[in-house]
Amino acid sequence: MITTLEDVKIEEKKEPKLNDVKQELSEDVFRPSRLRASLYLLSGLLQTVISVYFLYYVQVNALYYFYLPAYFLAGTTVTSLFILGHDCAHESFFGNKRWNSFWGHILFIPSFYPYYAWKYSHNAHHQHTNSLRAPANSIYYDNTWIPLTIKQYRILKKRYPKRAFLYRLTRTLLPLGSLLHNYNYHYNPSLYKESHRKNVYFSYAVLFTYLGFLGTALIYFTGSVYSLFHYLLIPAIFFQFWMSLYTFLHHTSEKMKFYKEENWSQYKGQILSTRNSLMPAWLSSLHFHIDYHIPHHLNIRIPSYKLVEAQEQLRVSSFKEDLSEEKFTWKEYFNAIQKCQLWDDKNEKYITFKEAGV
Repeated sequence: MITTLEDVKIEEKKEPKLNDVKQELSEDVFRPSRLRASLYLLSGLLQTVISVYFLYYVQVNALYYFYLPAYFLAGTTVTSLFILGHDCAHESFFGNKRWNSFWGHILFIPSFYPYYAWKYSHNAHHQHTNSLRAPANSIYYDNTWIPLTIKQYRILKKRYPKRAFLYRLTRTLLPLGSLLHNYNYHYNPSLYKESHRKNVYFSYAVLFTYLGFLGTALIYFTGSVYSLFHYLLIPAIFFQFWMSLYTFLHHTSEKMKFYKEENWSQYKGQILSTRNSLMPAWLSSLHFHIDYHIPHHLNIRIPSYKLVEAQEQLRVSSFKEDLSEEKFTWKEYFNAIQKCQLWDDKNEKYITFKEAGV
């Protein structure tokens, strides 16, 4: 029963729906463009050619002091390809489903991600963003950087101390966490629905066939088994630096919340629990504006080449006060690692291992 003016205000201020936000964007930002997609694809392939040539140059000239920069550059361009493949998995890159599937499989090869396995897992992340309803080892709920609650961690530490140690380690060494996430979730077909496994196995076949072909060609033309590491494995490991940085910061900060199932909503997950950690313009362009993450979570059909336009429209929308975006800083990154370790579900905030007494 409404009895006071304050009650009236609360009643009137109902939580918005995602559709309310979408309606303030132009129809054009949802429309795929074959031309812009092709230009982005050419850009990603050009980045790859440059990075592979640099790897080749430092190898044949034995420039060992340039190996690390070459690997970092290669990992950076693998990230660019992955982001384009990410768009394909959302079927937003090209307007054609088969084109998206074809290029998605190809673009995921350098990062060692099986396309359909990742697609099903990632779609679940979008459907349940920052929801604490996540059964152990479930592909079909948000399984990306979901913190354990204090109670969950204490139980884990008591029953499986090695897993508890690994959790602590991966909340600090983020690339390791990202790497293990790929291995544990996307290479375990038993986690997937029976109806999805055919596609998952197909992606395994494509990935391993192409990697086998590339590996054989590298050994044949270079005469060195180390070429497998030089051109494939090490760049894929360096890629995990970027993969972990982006995925962690998109939904993790002291200001971000996680919600129990009964309190969660699409608006809370996609708008209030998603943020733009804006990179320098050159890096944002190199990585096809993946740092503009709020419009992507508003609607996965907004392609990467229209994320900036969509964000500009959101900044002048009725919902601008609910948008969280700030420029990326290393201070922010390390602060999130140090402070965002466990979830205190009673006080609804992040807490450190030390503060939790564990």
